[in-house]
Amino acid sequence: MGKTIACIACLLAAVISASAAEGIVKKIWPDGKMPGTACKEQEAFKIFRNKDKRINFVSTPTLEFFLAGGDNPSGLVIVCPGGAYKDIWYVNEGTEIAERLSKAGISCAVLKYRIPDNTEGALMDIQRAIRYARANAKELNINPGKIGVMGFSAGANLSARASAADKAAYMNVDGADEISCKPDCTVLVYPAYCDQPTYDWRWNGKSKPENMDYSAQFELAKDLKINSSTPPAFIVQTQDDKTYIDASIAYYLALKKSGVPAELFLFSKGGHGFCLNNQKDRVKVWINLCEDWLKEIGFSADK
Repeated sequence: MGKTIACIACLLAAVISASAAEGIVKKIWPDGKMPGTACKEQEAFKIFRNKDKRINFVSTPTLEFFLAGGDNPSGLVIVCPGGAYKDIWYVNEGTEIAERLSKAGISCAVLKYRIPDNTEGALMDIQRAIRYARANAKELNINPGKIGVMGFSAGANLSARASAADKAAYMNVDGADEISCKPDCTVLVYPAYCDQPTYDWRWNGKSKPENMDYSAQFELAKDLKINSSTPPAFIVQTQDDKTYIDASIAYYLALKKSGVPAELFLFSKGGHGFCLNNQKDRVKVWINLCEDWLKEIGFSADK
C-alpha cells in the first residue's frame, strides 16, 4: 500500500512538472479579424532527435506565456524562434529560452507566427503580439513599458523588422491596436537577412558577390529603416557562421551610426543554431550575458 501511494505521488509530481513546463497559450487576433493571408494547410510538427518541435503551416498565430511570477511586474520578452520563415523551431529557440529567462525573473512569451514564406503576415503577428502584451499587462503582471523582442535566425530577422518599423503593417482591428507596436528592446541571436547581400540571396535568388568592399558587404537590408527611435539591441553571433555573420555586423553598424545603444558579442566558434545546445564553446555564456543585460535595463521582476 505504501509503495502504491508513493508511486501515485511520483506520477502526480511528474504530471505537475510537465504542466509547469507548458505556458498559457493565447490567440493574438480576434476570430475572423486577422489581417493579411494565411496558409490553408493544416498545422503539423515533427520531433527531431534533439527533441526540438519544428512546426509547419501556421495559420493561427499564438503567444505562449512563461511568466516570472512574484508580486512585482517584470518586463516581457517575446521570443521568436527561427526556421527560415518555412518552419518554426519551437522548443530549442522558443520554450527552452522562455523557461530559462522566466526562472531568472524575466517573463517571456513564445510567438508562433504565420508560415511558410509569409513575411508580411509574420510582421503583422509580431506587432500584434507586442500590442496584445501591452493591452493585457495588468492581467499578466508585466510592465507595458518594458516589452522586448528576441529572435533566432529568421526569428531574429523578424524581431529586427519589428524594431525598425516606424508604423504598423496593418489597419487597426480593435482597441488594442491603438497601442504602440514598437518594442522597447531587441535581442538578436545569429540573425539572418539583415544585410542586403544575404537578403538578396534569400529573397531575390541572387548569389552573394565575391570581393565586395566593406560598404557593400555590410549594407543594411533595405527593408530595415534604423534611426534614433530604434530600440537598444543585444546581438550575439559567431565568426564561423559564415552565411549570416554579416547580418549582425550590418545591424550593429546601422545602430551605431544612429546613436542607438547596442552590444555586439562576437564569438569565434559556435556555428549557426546553437541556442542553448552548445556547451563546449565559449558562446555558451551568451544567455548569461543576455540575462544580465535584460536585468540592467529593468526587465527583471526583482529590479
